Amino acid sequence: MKFLYFFTLILTTSIFSQTFYHSPISDSDDDYHICSDWSLDIPSGTWGISFGNSQNFNGFRFNYRDCDAGTVNGFNFTMWDAYSVTNSEVNGVSFGLIPHASRLRGLNLGLGAVIADEEMLGLNFGLFAAVSEGKMYGLNVGGLALVSSGKIKGINLGGLALVSQSGITGMNFGGLALVSEGDIKGINFGGLATVSQGKIYGLNLSLLALVSEGNIKGINFGGLALVSQSGITGMNFGGLALVSEGDIKGINFGGLAIVAGGESLYGLSFTLGQIKTETVKGISISGYKTEAYEFTGANITIAWTEFYNMTGFSFAGYNRVRSHQTGLTIGLVNYAKNLNGIQLGIINIADNNSGWTRVLPFVNAHF
Repeated sequence: MKFLYFFTLILTTSIFSQTFYHSPISDSDDDYHICSDWSLDIPSGTWGISFGNSQNFNGFRFNYRDCDAGTVNGFNFTMWDAYSVTNSEVNGVSFGLIPHASRLRGLNLGLGAVIADEEMLGLNFGLFAAVSEGKMYGLNVGGLALVSSGKIKGINLGGLALVSQSGITGMNFGGLALVSEGDIKGINFGGLATVSQGKIYGLNLSLLALVSEGNIKGINFGGLALVSQSGITGMNFGGLALVSEGDIKGINFGGLAIVAGGESLYGLSFTLGQIKTETVKGISISGYKTEAYEFTGANITIAWTEFYNMTGFSFAGYNRVRSHQTGLTIGLVNYAKNLNGIQLGIINIADNNSGWTRVLPFVNAHF
């Protein structure tokens, strides 16, 4: 799962954020630029209308390429990516091909991309990408990618990818992938994959895989697989498989398999293939096999069940209880090492019965 996470993260960030973000000041002579504060300002150098690289301006400001503009309050138009954005801030409307500042607050529109080195707050739209080195809050849209090193909160859309290194909260949509190193919370859709190194909470949908290193809670749908290293709780659907290293709780569907490695399965669980876990408590329905160390509840399996201890009811072609059965089994063949209940089937074997009562047709019992 870590491979899937890092592959998706590297792919999306390398294609999109590196495409639009670069350090405007470098050690090379070609890239080094000394900022000029020349501007034509009407009627004042601090407010009104400004043409050029004015510093700390209030009003309408138009510039080809910003360079350490300071604080701009009002409307700021910039044609190209900034040379340098040291401690720069735009409060109001940022518009241009690539608006770029330390902090963007308000309405931020980039015909190519919109970039913030520290934070981006408000209505943020980059035709190709919206990128923040810090947090990104509000209505956030990146035509191809929405990428943040900090948290992303609000209504968030990345046409191809939505990526955060800290966490994603709100109504979140990544056309191909929704990826976070932190928690993902809210209404979350990753077209092909939703991947988190933290927790995933809410209404979570991915057409291929929904993967988390933390808990997955809510209404959870992975078209092919739903995978957690910690636990899955809620209404859970994995088209081919539902897999967790922790507990799985709720209404659980795994097309071919439900696996809770070394932990427990609670609730109503259904698969056409196999259920395999340490403990099952609830109602389990499987096509091929249900296998557990401890089973409590009701089970229906077309082919084969294998329990170490069973309490409740099991219907299967072959019921095998390797230690203690308390309750009723119905099948073609039923076996229990220690029976405390009833077996109904063609062949019924109770090892704790003696003599001819150990193997009986149709009915066997021990109390």
